[in-house]
Amino acid sequence: MKVKKQETDSGAFQTNTLAPVQRQTLEFLRNFLADKGYAPSLKDIAEFIGVKSPSTAHFHLERLENKGFIRRGTDGMLELLDRATPQLGPTAVPLVGVIAAGRPIEAIEQSTTIEIPPSMIDGRGEVYCLEVSGNSMIDEHICDRDIVVIKKQDSAEDGQIVVALLDDGGATLKRYRRLKSGQVMLIPANPSMQPITVEKVTIQGRLIGVIRELH
Repeated sequence: MKVKKQETDSGAFQTNTLAPVQRQTLEFLRNFLADKGYAPSLKDIAEFIGVKSPSTAHFHLERLENKGFIRRGTDGMLELLDRATPQLGPTAVPLVGVIAAGRPIEAIEQSTTIEIPPSMIDGRGEVYCLEVSGNSMIDEHICDRDIVVIKKQDSAEDGQIVVALLDDGGATLKRYRRLKSGQVMLIPANPSMQPITVEKVTIQGRLIGVIRELH
């Protein structure tokens, strides 16, 4: 079965919807300013969000400014702007955490909502979103920090890309295959990575879409 994918530009998001890392950056700015009374450096922000390059921190500050959450001055001044709670429409679904597209990691639960294209909701079951961590599904055009749209279900057919929960509690995004031995193989889409073969997994949903915010 062919997996339906959809990539969108930033227009697919509401203008005041933030990617998870941008929400983390905004919260860090809020706490840092309240504690120190001045803005953090790009190095401070990069260390907090777990990246090496200050340019990545600068990119997220630009996104926060473009979306109206902060205002920056040429002298290094940074001001937080009050934003009203967005009025989300009928295509708003939960963004519930982070999923590994690499080695399994524990799910990190968030508490937010994101709007997705209406074509991804068919009214036949629950839909939720996850942020991708890692590049093991890169050949399926699923990249680090993409948002994947998942239809909640507890079973899968061979060839589907699924959210699989392993016995150790780790969750991963991989292509599902049932072997003749009865074991399950979770297959990455990256030639540098090996499949994961397990006795059993708990299926938490299948991929129905990919949303990417273009840099």
